[in-house]
Amino acid sequence: MRGWMRVAAMVTLVGTTLFSGCNSGSSTVGTASLRLLNASPGYPALDLQVAGLATSSGNLGYGAVGTYAGASNAGVSTVIAATGSTAALNTATRTLTKDAHYTLVAYGAAGALKAALISEDVLAPVAGLAALNVLNLAPDAGAVDIYLTGNADDLGNSTPIASAVSGSGSTGYISETAGTYRLRVTGNGDKTDLRLDVQGLVLGSAQVATLMLTASSGGVLVNSVLLVQQGVATPLSNKQARVRVVSAVSGNGVVTANVAGSALADKATSPAIGNYTLLTASAQSAVGGTVLSGGVSYPWAVPNQALVAGADYTMLVWGDAAKPQFTLIADDNRYPSVTTKANVRLVNATSGASAALTLQANLFPIANNVAQGQASGYVSVVADAATAVNIDSTSKFGWYASGVNGVKFAAKGLYSVFVFGDSANPVAQVQVRQER
Repeated sequence: MRGWMRVAAMVTLVGTTLFSGCNSGSSTVGTASLRLLNASPGYPALDLQVAGLATSSGNLGYGAVGTYAGASNAGVSTVIAATGSTAALNTATRTLTKDAHYTLVAYGAAGALKAALISEDVLAPVAGLAALNVLNLAPDAGAVDIYLTGNADDLGNSTPIASAVSGSGSTGYISETAGTYRLRVTGNGDKTDLRLDVQGLVLGSAQVATLMLTASSGGVLVNSVLLVQQGVATPLSNKQARVRVVSAVSGNGVVTANVAGSALADKATSPAIGNYTLLTASAQSAVGGTVLSGGVSYPWAVPNQALVAGADYTMLVWGDAAKPQFTLIADDNRYPSVTTKANVRLVNATSGASAALTLQANLFPIANNVAQGQASGYVSVVADAATAVNIDSTSKFGWYASGVNGVKFAAKGLYSVFVFGDSANPVAQVQVRQER
């Protein structure tokens, strides 16, 4: 039976207070206890310094928590750095409470490390119950719903313990029955949009814990770490990847594709952009299928393709229908770092004679000399304005132009400009796909 009791979560993000009552300090000079938790997949090992001194919270891999170090409660400085480096990744001056316990959580992508401070002296619930706070440290995932169920429970008949938890948002402590649960995280309001599905989340009797949702390389899926108050940290990591097939063979060839026996595309007539599907990630996945063209079926196969858990992929099947080629493209579906910008990339899915493509937005180069079967990286452009999109190839200048009205890219939008068709044909088949 779920209690649904909530109390304020004592969590502070550097520069932003989520809930009142935390990190208020003490008028008496003394010592607090502080440790580091590495919740950043972008850094394989992190160290913590307190007041310029190294602590036992060092060389921490993802999901690992160090032991407590004494810290003055009167404006103590903290520095987080990559193990083996003297360069500070995150610094702050903190006012703590005498005799209190804190965990400093390092999270975020490489090059943009952030920190959240969790107070760990929350009153324990009665026997048989646990107090759980959910903290969303994966802002690129957007608002999510959190479910704790039995292993065999149908998600369609389940009720979330928390809904619409946004990036950098927290639920406050929720009273839950102690036990072992299956954790599932979905996009807000959509039970079919599964972002995390793991078993074995243990909530102990009279336990206080924080469940942190952390970022994935693809940006849409999430990982998690369960931190027990003044106790251990347990990573509960994603085991899946999101994969889609883009069919781009010549002559409107019909593509069938599968990964490790799981069908991803079934008779997709080129050109076609499929939807993402969740698959179990594996270091070696057999990818293959057929292309039907002119009444003849041409098989294709690519062994030993690695799918990293938490990643997004585009499987591009392109080229001559009789000799189909394959490219596995890792998709970075994280939002633009600047909210007034949009991110745009070029995907060269043309067939025929080899011709690299160049993409310009308002005469600004977005991608240069992108070879067939390849994708450029994302580049930020000004959003919410008509943008003139032009594509040139090494074989023809002015291959495509969007026209005088241009393309309007939404703020914080993510776009792929797919170019299909015969590379020698001046009439390009261009699809501007809003990924997010």
